[in-house]
Amino acid sequence: MIKALLLSTLIIVLGLLAMGCSEKSTEIDWVYPNGNHKALIMSYDDGLDDDIALAQLFDRYGIIGTFNLNSGLLDTRAIWNEGKPNEILQTYLSKDTLVHVFKNHEIAVHGTYHKALVDLSDKEILEEINVDIENLTILSDRKISSMAYAFGSTNDHVAEVIGTTPLTNARTVKSSYNFDLPENYYLWSPTCHDSEALEYLEAYIYLDSPSLSLFYVWGHSWELRDTLRNQNILKFCNKIGDRDDIWYTGAGNFADYHASLKALEIGPQQIVNPEGNGVVYYREKRQLKSLYPGQKLTH
Repeated sequence: MIKALLLSTLIIVLGLLAMGCSEKSTEIDWVYPNGNHKALIMSYDDGLDDDIALAQLFDRYGIIGTFNLNSGLLDTRAIWNEGKPNEILQTYLSKDTLVHVFKNHEIAVHGTYHKALVDLSDKEILEEINVDIENLTILSDRKISSMAYAFGSTNDHVAEVIGTTPLTNARTVKSSYNFDLPENYYLWSPTCHDSEALEYLEAYIYLDSPSLSLFYVWGHSWELRDTLRNQNILKFCNKIGDRDDIWYTGAGNFADYHASLKALEIGPQQIVNPEGNGVVYYREKRQLKSLYPGQKLTH
């Protein structure tokens, strides 16, 4: 009786162990290109010359910024601030400085003339965005794939129109206050404005999750002329920069990588990375591995 009981217990234990091993062998630990689960995007709007100092700050800490520019306003004064209390003379970046200033960063769309898209017809929306794409492509000699809505002006219809352009993503100004990946890349809500970033900093640094996450911060470099705001962004970059557990990336690269993950063909016994897709990364027994287009992974 005792032997039978011991044997039954042993069989149960072995069965549980087998189940555990089976689950481990079939579980795929998808990661970002640097082998981790955390990522950071810093997205800044308008393209005033304050972007120069901010880009240099990001360079110092290995952070990649996405800078959303109004190509039709480059080389001009920011007249929208004239006559306001505490007026500060502000100028837009010069066209011939973009490649140098943003050599380590992403250049993105903010509308040619910073128009509120919800007030425009579809034809006017496409002109405001496509001309900006064309201008920035010529000025930077890069592929332009990201944008931020001027004034945060968007809705479901506007997002659908933007989806017909060459852009892969568009950021709103509506904070999500979480580290989740977006469901709709054309209505992409950031985690928070940079004035609130320190409130979420510690939580993200100490986040230990097997799921992919994203800390997405947005703002305006000209707002950092305020002494306290400037001190806070310095503190933020100092603590979150130069870490080996965070992927520092622009919005375009992030959107492309997530799209590649979603395009995988996952079957009961194998995963196929289809031809034409991007390279995706995973960890197996703590080793970083890659799955190239056309390759298969048995699980």
